[in-house]
Amino acid sequence: MQTTITARHFTANPALRQYASARLSKLEKYYDGITDVHVVLHKNSLTKTAEITLRVYRQRLSAQDVAKTYEEAIDGCVERLRKQIIRYKDKLRSTKKNVHH
Repeated sequence: MQTTITARHFTANPALRQYASARLSKLEKYYDGITDVHVVLHKNSLTKTAEITLRVYRQRLSAQDVAKTYEEAIDGCVERLRKQIIRYKDKLRSTKKNVHH
């Protein structure tokens, strides 16, 4: 899994980058077919925004969250992506025709 972290309007410290990578690596426990992860962190006047995009087989999953800290925003995105991955895996395992399209 290749992880790219982009910080807009600020410079992300190595501890924040490490935190994001550690939280995202937990998603591999649910699905090991994640090929690429892109994290975009925005800094607004009062709030912090995290936007995470995952690339999986034939699909792109994304989540966005706004919080007071980047860590809370990243945690919110990871939780949303965990639910999306579980739904995606259920579709892959389904025996119905044309579910993957």
